[in-house]
Amino acid sequence: MKYDSLDLSQNPPTSLETGFRPPCFVQFYRDQARGSPPLNERIFTFAKSVFITSTSFAALLIVLSLINANCSIASKQDSRTRVTFWHGMESGVNNRILQAKIDTFNSAHPDIFIDAQIYGAADQLGPKLDAAVAGKTPPDLLWWAPAFFPKYAEAGALRELDDFLMEDKSFNRDDVYDFLWEMGSYENRVYASPFSANNLGMYYNKRMFAEAGITDAPATWDEFRSAVEGLTTAERKGFQVPTGSSEWTVWTWQCFLWQAGGEVLSADKKQAAFNSAAGVAALDFWKSLLKGGAGLTETDAGYKTDDFLAGRVAMTINGPWNYPVLQKQKAVDVGVFPMPGKERAATNIGGESLFLFKSNDRTERAAWEFMKYVMSPDFQVEWAMNTGYLPVSKRATGDEKYQAYLEANPFMKTFAAQMDDGHTRPSIPQYPALSATLGKYLEAALYDKYSSQEALDRAAAEVNKLLANEKQK
Repeated sequence: MKYDSLDLSQNPPTSLETGFRPPCFVQFYRDQARGSPPLNERIFTFAKSVFITSTSFAALLIVLSLINANCSIASKQDSRTRVTFWHGMESGVNNRILQAKIDTFNSAHPDIFIDAQIYGAADQLGPKLDAAVAGKTPPDLLWWAPAFFPKYAEAGALRELDDFLMEDKSFNRDDVYDFLWEMGSYENRVYASPFSANNLGMYYNKRMFAEAGITDAPATWDEFRSAVEGLTTAERKGFQVPTGSSEWTVWTWQCFLWQAGGEVLSADKKQAAFNSAAGVAALDFWKSLLKGGAGLTETDAGYKTDDFLAGRVAMTINGPWNYPVLQKQKAVDVGVFPMPGKERAATNIGGESLFLFKSNDRTERAAWEFMKYVMSPDFQVEWAMNTGYLPVSKRATGDEKYQAYLEANPFMKTFAAQMDDGHTRPSIPQYPALSATLGKYLEAALYDKYSSQEALDRAAAEVNKLLANEKQK
């Protein structure tokens, strides 16, 4: 017996590159491509040649009716406006919470289907997204750090949001913090809407602080350096200095640059400014911490908490997003205090935004409905209370339930209070290249290949070339 006419060897596409399609649609498409009769007709013909008893044949007819029912259901779903949504929510807890909120949205919007797909680690997304954009197969909606959107806005791949913001009377733009809109703006146009916010603080081991006789959190660089020295023993380091050339190293170092009174770029964003006296002071401070007993983090992985939770380090820079995990572990009694200051207090505002890629009017408007939902108190309060992120909505921040949550969770209250001292990375297309260049020289300086001034001057020279090339386009 030959089964060639029932060739089902290829699976329906499920990857990010091709997206989901109902099985009946996929098979129908293959039938047409091969010039074969439709799937149901071929199964029916095959059945008549194989099943000789009326009972068996009747059973197969029941199967066929189920296939038709499945195709009917899939067709109904396929009639909804489908929005492909890529995100990098790798945490199992956060991913489940997000999917539950998406399910709530889909149920409330019978004409829209948000199809969430995990793209993996956020710091590895760049090449994958570049390939998708070049191949004209990007997602409809993307969750990623706002620092990286200007590159795609300049390339013409992103859809501006300004008309939605001005024309949609059901949405109040002023309810979202201004600095978050600034993070999503390029050349006076908004391209990214806030999804969640966070910032950087200093985790500390409460037991180790008590044993070292430290009763007050270090508020200045000098106090912090003294704490590092007092907490360092033969068995542990007082602090871990971020190392590696990745964005994490650059993102954390920028806090100290701002604390010293410096800036990343000039006011017109046409020249590097990080090689100023403030920049040198910030890098020299990191180097002094190493001499005073601090260690280095794992290369390009300073965000990991392994050494801290294992008791190998007393303090480390990190954010609020780990709070659900920290609550469950029992090894360390974890506290947090604001980043220490010098000329001023400063932390780096982080979080993710939603990028809307150009597609068609129907899909873009459907995606905008979801973007509005994400910024609403209905989403933000529950998201913040369950994930360790901070709200992007003023109404969510002032919500009675959220305020009660902050009072009951001083760890999160510290990060929420720091938002007033937040600074943001520059929104320029060259930021990914700027970060990679600066990270390379920060790492070299920490390993004493260059002095702080020489390392920053070399980085500034390369960054200025990047900025000059952009101006010549």
